[in-house]
Amino acid sequence: MIIEQRALWGEEPTAEHPATYTAYLAEPVPARADEPRPAVVICGGGSFTAISAHEQEPVAFEFLNRGFQAFVLDYVTSSTGNVSFPNPEADLAKMVATVRANAKAWHVDPDKVTVVGFSAGGFVCASLAAQWKSGPFAAITGERPDRLRPDAAILAYPVLDMRVIRDEQTRDPRIDLRVPKTGGKTGRDLLNDYIAMVIGGEATDERMAEVCPTTHVSRDMPPTFVWGTADDKTCPICQVYDLAQAMAREGVVHELHVFDQGGHGLSVANINTRCDNEDRAHAVRAWVELAFDFLERQGLA
Repeated sequence: MIIEQRALWGEEPTAEHPATYTAYLAEPVPARADEPRPAVVICGGGSFTAISAHEQEPVAFEFLNRGFQAFVLDYVTSSTGNVSFPNPEADLAKMVATVRANAKAWHVDPDKVTVVGFSAGGFVCASLAAQWKSGPFAAITGERPDRLRPDAAILAYPVLDMRVIRDEQTRDPRIDLRVPKTGGKTGRDLLNDYIAMVIGGEATDERMAEVCPTTHVSRDMPPTFVWGTADDKTCPICQVYDLAQAMAREGVVHELHVFDQGGHGLSVANINTRCDNEDRAHAVRAWVELAFDFLERQGLA
């Protein structure tokens, strides 16, 4: 296997474009040296402030073992730069175009590029899947829209609608109590500050709707596999139902799985990602096989 880490937008990361990626490339089997492989671009979660390691390399290995070339994207977060929409999403668009541009060297089929996103990374992937044609990404990257289009998207317990996140997080009246060491700000103030940081504007219903991937679902969206858990307190499952309804209305090929338990952040739910949560991991582990079956039916595995 070849493992390489590179800057995404140039020779070195910059303050404007700090994103990097790690390529996990299986070397060609001699008998099939000219046979290209499908590719996957992986976006871990981490609340847009960092990226969770357990949603990166363990996911890459799952896909490598299924015959994919895997690319783990370290898109911009608040700890590395300007995380406001559409910057992380533009990083993903650039990564998809980069995979296609290097398809021959990396033994990749440029018509089989899937994006996989977890939690906040799910928002990034859903945004590109829904807006590759209509969004600002072609202008930012300088690429044709079709070069940015994922051939499929897999969304794992995704963030999708900041309005739902806000409403769920503000049900508890204690949200209006002042938080120590914040200059008198309440929990509500801090939540609105966080949302404004992510959406790149004031945390109004109008702006949140504008950046919500569900708002932009159209028939141009690629086949999309979504899963979540009914007891997820971080990314309420009702967001997923809203997305599924929108995809159904627009005739988007999609598959949806909601597990009765599991909470949030379980990644591929194997021995490399479990930590005192074996029961919850067992409850959702089936998603991995289901997702690969979905990709196979789309001719992308």
